[in-house]
Amino acid sequence: MSESQEATCLDCELIWNDYKDRVGSYIFSHVSNKEDAQDLLSSVFAKIVQAASSYRGDPNHVSSFVYRTTRNLVIDYYRGKKILNELPETIEAASAVEDDYFKRETIDYLADALAQLPKFERDIIFLHYYKNFSLHKVAEQMQKSYEKIKWAHRRALEFLKTKFKNFDL
Repeated sequence: MSESQEATCLDCELIWNDYKDRVGSYIFSHVSNKEDAQDLLSSVFAKIVQAASSYRGDPNHVSSFVYRTTRNLVIDYYRGKKILNELPETIEAASAVEDDYFKRETIDYLADALAQLPKFERDIIFLHYYKNFSLHKVAEQMQKSYEKIKWAHRRALEFLKTKFKNFDL
């Protein structure tokens, strides 16, 4: 086994250990047949192993990939069983929980990224987006020129954009 294949296997093993209980609970809560649920759990991780070598997202944020794969396989299960009348209610409830999780994860990631900004740029972002100040008002509040605020604002947004480039949304 090559070194890169070994690293991929180790990553998949880590993903299995980190997510098998949560993914299993999610599947078991949506699929009443125990054997089908176990088959789906195996299928989720088979898909993850299959996609591991081509995964381009941030390895620290693989959770959205895992949950999206799980949800899609549960949907496929219902489609295959032609139990379409159960699908919307079941998936809608699951999507709300999943959306909550993704929002929290995104907020945590944004908070980490904002903490990496210099205080001056962080203050501009806070005043502009949280306090809803125009950039002219931010310049006035911080007693700086509008051009300096506009430039620092653009630089802060470019930094945040690069941080989120690899975030798997």
